[in-house]
Amino acid sequence: MKFTFKPSPNFRQAQSTQSIMRDLTIGLLVIFGFTLTYYFTEYGANYALRAVSLMLTSVVCATLTEVIFFKCMKQDIKLSLQTSFPWVTAIILTLMCSINVTYYALAISTIIAVVFGKLVFGGFGQNIFNPAAVGRSIIFASFAGSVSADVITGATPTAGLAGSNWLVTSSSEGLSNLFLGLYPGAMGETSFLLIALVGAFLAYRKVIDYRVPVTYITTLFLLATVYGMMNGQGIEYGLYHIAIGGAMFGAVFMMTDPVTNPTCASGRILFAVGCAILTIVIRLKANLPEGVLYSILLMNMMTPTIEKFMDGKQTLTLKKNVITIAIVFMFGILSVVACSFANNAQADEVVNNTNDTYEVSYRV
Repeated sequence: MKFTFKPSPNFRQAQSTQSIMRDLTIGLLVIFGFTLTYYFTEYGANYALRAVSLMLTSVVCATLTEVIFFKCMKQDIKLSLQTSFPWVTAIILTLMCSINVTYYALAISTIIAVVFGKLVFGGFGQNIFNPAAVGRSIIFASFAGSVSADVITGATPTAGLAGSNWLVTSSSEGLSNLFLGLYPGAMGETSFLLIALVGAFLAYRKVIDYRVPVTYITTLFLLATVYGMMNGQGIEYGLYHIAIGGAMFGAVFMMTDPVTNPTCASGRILFAVGCAILTIVIRLKANLPEGVLYSILLMNMMTPTIEKFMDGKQTLTLKKNVITIAIVFMFGILSVVACSFANNAQADEVVNNTNDTYEVSYRV
């Protein structure tokens, strides 16, 4: 007698976790290749070698940390590493750092990112925060002044705009250089064009959801343009916001992390809109030159809430989800308007205080 088993239908695809992480690694290495080329041509071979050394430091620290962890947990080390991909976290973290970061700061931050950003939650696929973002936040918080004295690079456009209250001046970097990545900054976050091309390749390979970076960049551009128009800036002001800092890098390589962002399409769009709002608010009002990193970490905490709120059949909840996204976007517009009024009031107060001080000194 022959038995025929017909299990319930299941969705099958040729794509595996290993192939996804392989394509992601290739994309990151392409970005790193551009970094090496830029520093070699602009600053010399020593800078390119330092970039390679930093990358190796982070990859070795991440791998050894997971080896020790798997050894303590009595797990098969080779099999565990093949399904944990520690080098991905290390590569992303290194590309988020400036070339003048010290080896010590990068090594410690990598270990903390792997342990507290991933392993304590159960390992790959169970973490609630993006591990690389956790590591970069450690560098911001604890190693902000830890830079190598013998590695000198110019002031970044992000720092320049932050110093001018996020308004474009004649000294601001040209848009062409910003889009091409021909300026100093984080090692892998400068070339908007190259990251966008790699992102398009990853979206074509179905490694990332294209809706996340497209929504984030579009929302950030619109919000920045509103702020710019309220302060006498043209449409190019919005282009500055999406071209500098880690906007495109974060949108392609971090916000698309399937583990730490919502699973449904509408939830991912809302996630991206929230990241864009937080990015520009942090840039305009916080004591930080950049807002992409912390916007991702904050929205990672909101992922369970988004999932719960948008749970259900997407075809039946489409109208509710669209209304929710529209309300959040309008909240972003109001936040930008509020930031503009607050910054203008603060600038007027500074001018008035300066004039009062000058008048008193003149009388004396």
